Amino acid sequence: MIKDYIRNFLLFFFSHRFLAIARWEFHFLSIRFFNATTFQGVRIRRFVASRKTPVFLNLGSGPRGVDDSHWINVDGFRDQNVHYVLDISRRLPFPSGSFDGVFCEHVLEHFSREDGERIAREVCRILRPRGCVRFVVPDAELLLQRYFSAPTEIVAWRGTRHETPMEIVNSYFHQRYEHQFLYDWVTMEKMLLDAGFGQVVRASPGLAVRCRAIVLDAPKYNWESLYVVASKG
Repeated sequence: MIKDYIRNFLLFFFSHRFLAIARWEFHFLSIRFFNATTFQGVRIRRFVASRKTPVFLNLGSGPRGVDDSHWINVDGFRDQNVHYVLDISRRLPFPSGSFDGVFCEHVLEHFSREDGERIAREVCRILRPRGCVRFVVPDAELLLQRYFSAPTEIVAWRGTRHETPMEIVNSYFHQRYEHQFLYDWVTMEKMLLDAGFGQVVRASPGLAVRCRAIVLDAPKYNWESLYVVASKG
C-alpha cells in the first residue's frame, strides 16, 4: 500500500522512463561508493591470487555463478555464488593478465555501443596472452530475419500471443529501458577487433571453439543468440 503510494507520487512528477533510469544509476552509484570506501579492490586482488589455475571469470553471472575454485563470479546484483558486486561499465578491479578465460552471456546488450567496447577492452586487458572470451548476446540479425520469415514464431517464443511481431522486436531492443544496443555478427566482430582482440570467430551454442571450460551457455538463449569467441594475441 505504502509502496504503491510512493510510486504513484513519484510518477506524478517524473516519467516512468526517468525513474527507471534513475533507479539504475543510483544502484550502480551505491555499488561504486561501497566498493571504494571498503577497499574491495584489495580484497578482490587477493581473492584472484588465491584461485586455482587456470582461472576463469564469469562476467555478469546472475543466478548462474559457478561454484568452483577455478572461477570468479561477478555481477551488478547479489545472487547465487556471486563473489563480488561490481559496476562493470567502469574499469574492472582485476590486474592485467589475471584470467585464462572469460564468459559473458546476455550482458553487453545492457550497455551502449561505446560502453560495450569499453567493457571488451577491459576484458582484453585482464586476459592472459592467448586467453579467450565467449560473448553471448541477442542476435539482432536473426531476430529481424524471423520478423519477416516466421513472425508467429517470434511472438510464440517471447510474447503472450497477444503482441504483434513488431512489439516483440521492440521488446528485444528496449526491454523496459534495460537494453541499450543489439549486435549482429558484423558489428560484434568489428567492435571486438577495435577493442584489441587478435582473432574473433563465430561459434555455435554449446560448442567450444578454443577454450572448452568457458562454454557455460544457458540452453534457454539458444533460439535467439549470437555466440562469439575472441582471443587475445
